[in-house]
Amino acid sequence: MERLAAAGYLAAWALTLVAFRAGARDIQWSVMIIDVALLGLLFGIALKSRRYWPLFSGAFQLLAVATHVAVALDSGVSGWAYQTAGIIWGYLVIAAIGYGAWTAPRRYAEIEAMPDSDVPGATRR
Repeated sequence: MERLAAAGYLAAWALTLVAFRAGARDIQWSVMIIDVALLGLLFGIALKSRRYWPLFSGAFQLLAVATHVAVALDSGVSGWAYQTAGIIWGYLVIAAIGYGAWTAPRRYAEIEAMPDSDVPGATRR
C-alpha cells in the first residue's frame, strides 16, 4: 500500500510539472484533475487498509482539492494563497505516506509473528 501511494504521488507530481502554467492567475484545471485522481487513489487505499496513515494522506489531499474548489468559487483568493496552500497540503500528504512507509516493516513483522487465526482479516477455522 505504501509503495502504491508513493508511486501515485510521484506520478501526480510529474504530471503536475507538465500541466502547471506558471504565472497563471486563475484556477489550474489540469492540476485539479490530477489532484482529484490522486485523491481517488488515496481514498481507495484508505478503504482497503487497516492502518491510519491512509486516512491522513487522503484527508490532506482532500484539503488540496478543496483549495482548488475554493479558488474556483471565489476569485478573491490570491494566487499566493492558492499556491502556498497547495504546497502545504502536498508536504502533509508526503509526511503521511512517509510515516506509513517508515512504520510498515514493523507492522508487517507483527502480522507475520501472529498465529494464522489472529491475522487481521483472517477467517477462523
